[in-house]
Amino acid sequence: MRPHNLTLVMLGAGLLWFGWFGFNAGSAIAANGTAASTWVNTMVATGAACLGWLITERIRDGHATSLGAASGIVAGLVAITPSCSSVSPIGAIIVGAVAGFVCSMAIGLKYKLGYDDSLDVVGVHLIGGLWGTLSVGLLATASAPAAVDGLFYGGGFDQLWRQAVGAFAVLIYSFGVTFLIGIILHKTIGFRVSEEEEMTGVDSSEHAETGYDLGALGAGIRGTSFGGGAPVKHEVETNHDQEVPA
Repeated sequence: MRPHNLTLVMLGAGLLWFGWFGFNAGSAIAANGTAASTWVNTMVATGAACLGWLITERIRDGHATSLGAASGIVAGLVAITPSCSSVSPIGAIIVGAVAGFVCSMAIGLKYKLGYDDSLDVVGVHLIGGLWGTLSVGLLATASAPAAVDGLFYGGGFDQLWRQAVGAFAVLIYSFGVTFLIGIILHKTIGFRVSEEEEMTGVDSSEHAETGYDLGALGAGIRGTSFGGGAPVKHEVETNHDQEVPA
């Protein structure tokens, strides 16, 4: 699904990045060294992921895009969250850069496997989250607030297998519960709208309104007002008896 407004996409990505500092660094519940470390790691990992995504786009597609930058920001935020208190700033850069590359490549899976994913949640959140969780077992260092060493810092496989068990246990549980909910919805109210409604737009078919009133370009339909009035279809009246001068 193409974004309808890249300006709003970039604004939203910036707000998300800023708010994520409170999400990660704020988890320390104090203004201390742990908060500072996680803040720095969140910052540099996200920047590295953005660059990683843009470089991948440039090499693969011949151009880098603002949508790719925003997607890389989200991928970096997702990936660094599990490891923000476990890695050093250098490790955070590696986590982010790898996330930018891997997630940029993973969004193409929906075309090969044929599943619906208009927001690239699988490619960005699933793959990025898995990588970020497993990276603790690889790049964690005892000098970070979590005080645990990963494989690359002499900790062996001990932390890595723990991260893998936790990540895939949550993945299997979440998939199972979500699949069950999907089956229930499919058998009751329906899992998705019709293809015709998809092409028309769910805003119009479900809510009788659109994000923008573009007149004739919007098929002449204006959504309901706050007063609850019915949608009005605008028709142009013509006077066929009027003589048109030559």
